[in-house]
Amino acid sequence: MTGKLNLLIPCLMMAMVTFTGCGDDNNDGPTGGSVLSAEQSKEKLSEIGQNLISLINADDQKQLARVGDYFSEIAGSLDIQEKESMQQMVHSLVAASQGNMAKVYSLAAMDNEIYQISDYYGIYTYNKQNNDWDNVESTSELTFKFGYENKDAEIKIAATGNTTDITYDGVTVKVPAKLTATIKLGSTTLTSFEIATANVSNAPRKADITANIDASGYKVAATVSAGPQAVKAGYSITIKDTEVVKGEGYLNGSNMTADEGKDENIANRFNDARIEAVIMGEATVALQCSSYKNLARELEEVEDLYDTEAELWGESQKAAQATANVYNKYLNGSLAFGGSDESSATFVFQPYIYYTSSYGGKREYWDSEPLLKFGDESLISFDNYFDAASGPFKSLADSFDALVRSFEGFIE
Repeated sequence: MTGKLNLLIPCLMMAMVTFTGCGDDNNDGPTGGSVLSAEQSKEKLSEIGQNLISLINADDQKQLARVGDYFSEIAGSLDIQEKESMQQMVHSLVAASQGNMAKVYSLAAMDNEIYQISDYYGIYTYNKQNNDWDNVESTSELTFKFGYENKDAEIKIAATGNTTDITYDGVTVKVPAKLTATIKLGSTTLTSFEIATANVSNAPRKADITANIDASGYKVAATVSAGPQAVKAGYSITIKDTEVVKGEGYLNGSNMTADEGKDENIANRFNDARIEAVIMGEATVALQCSSYKNLARELEEVEDLYDTEAELWGESQKAAQATANVYNKYLNGSLAFGGSDESSATFVFQPYIYYTSSYGGKREYWDSEPLLKFGDESLISFDNYFDAASGPFKSLADSFDALVRSFEGFIE
């Protein structure tokens, strides 16, 4: 199974992990608030997965990916402080524009270098013949200009509005009211990105952050409200005017936004957490953690127990089973259709062999994976969902493989 789509379409990855996707109104089974049978649920999962895949066209993001990759190739000759950070920032902008929610929230985090972009202002123009960059000073933007496929390409990042000082780990940074970024090719804006901050405070440390991206019909919106006792987040992904997924989550605790103390186990600050994703108003995936700090503590205990010469971590079936037991103890997940309060399937975790090596003798490497458990006690795993040789998932597997092939060659 390829990992190429991790950066491009995380709503598809959500479908892969949680076995849901985007559905339409044409179906044979009951969905309007009803609990589907095991067989109906599996058929529905295949249907909504195919509908999700059908919304995505590899060509939609091809130019954005290629412009970002070309910038990385030529950025080595830049004479600028934190050059590697600038390259990573552009990569993150591309990935976030492609729907990678981890990159979206990473860019929104206040320790991200993008908030200090004014320290690197300047207009840099690439001279291909000399393989270097001409630099003109600027007090308002960081811009990279270069030619690509006989067109002018431009990457621009700027901060506007008042700033608020935030100090963490002894370092004070100035957080601007707004950050904007665009990547253009010729007259076409391949992506536009905006981060807005509000209610920023240093004591106690808190902030409300919103991020919005528009990349060739792929739109991502995210919000974060972080404070000492609670962190709330929300997001949505829209593809070609269709909201394919909308999610929200929270984490409760105490003193969560303060600096980490010396020798402190920071997981002890966190209590319960919950995330929920609604796919096209059709399928709802929910996952709740009763105690994050206990979950983290017991996972560390399992790792310490089996991290020995006799039981190398990753090779032990017992370790994988113990890990699955901890997940099953603290995580409670469900899948429901059509707004029903009753689930059609629940989450369970079990050990599995993720790799077998024959070098130096046969070795089996074990890990834990989430599965959906239906009313008839049947289970669906990640691989079964997309690699089934027959049954309701075969056409979905074929569609997924075709989609992956369409991205070959230009997605790293």
